[in-house]
Amino acid sequence: MISYYNSKHPGLVIYLTLISISVLTFLFIELNTKMIGILSILWGIFIFMRTLSLYEISAHVSYFTKTGEASKNRKNSALPHDLLHIMSGKNHIRRGMFAMKSTHERTGMWLILGIAYVTYTLYLSKHTVPIDILIQNLSIFFMIGSAFWAGQTYAYSNNASKIIILVCGILFSLTLFTSNGAKIDNIYNALSLVNLQYYIDDTSTILLSALIIYSAIVFIYSCKYGLRHSINACIGLIVIGMLVICNASFEQTSQNIAIWISGWSLISVFWIRSYSHRQKVYTLYQCE
Repeated sequence: MISYYNSKHPGLVIYLTLISISVLTFLFIELNTKMIGILSILWGIFIFMRTLSLYEISAHVSYFTKTGEASKNRKNSALPHDLLHIMSGKNHIRRGMFAMKSTHERTGMWLILGIAYVTYTLYLSKHTVPIDILIQNLSIFFMIGSAFWAGQTYAYSNNASKIIILVCGILFSLTLFTSNGAKIDNIYNALSLVNLQYYIDDTSTILLSALIIYSAIVFIYSCKYGLRHSINACIGLIVIGMLVICNASFEQTSQNIAIWISGWSLISVFWIRSYSHRQKVYTLYQCE
């Protein structure tokens, strides 16, 4: 059970495991329906449980705001045990409230643009692509969106975000060095005027461009909040730029999927941290 009553960062290990398995699978194993089906089911179970953990937090806060009740078992528990349980529980709940930042309007807008792009892309392909391939593509889009959203639910924590940056940074670097087509000539040809005109004429590419531009605007806007926010925003913009170049220049293989999953999971941390920064502050009080 992924719950803040049992852990400070419920599901973090599962999230990192899913990211690693997904990236390595798409990077080194030939694409097949069974593999994608298993991965999408695992991601679906995780997202469902992670959503329940956030709903649990919202329900908890709503209940205790109305009742003001501190502990249901105060008549049955020993005082030291009950106090420790309440203290750790409040600490976990407070962390869960920070995780609710993943439901911010800017993330909702990103999901809306992403759904519009996926819907239109699948609609264009429905007459030319078999139904099993359409389901595969839908599953892949779902995994990319899940990796992006779930990463945000942990990015509020300094320790958790550092772990995500380390793991996803290694995976992203591995995909860049392993993927086919990582050549300067391919990048130059992809960004030529002829190809750029093709991208402009393609409606699905325009929708994807709108998603990328929106993400860039969100990062740029956060720069007004200070230096630390600007640093996180710049890193996020760099990763987005690398994703755009890879999508335009690399061969369209399953390895590209690994790049998008690892890339957007890495971006998710800076998506949150470019608008919020938390650090511990220690204060010494003079005893009288």
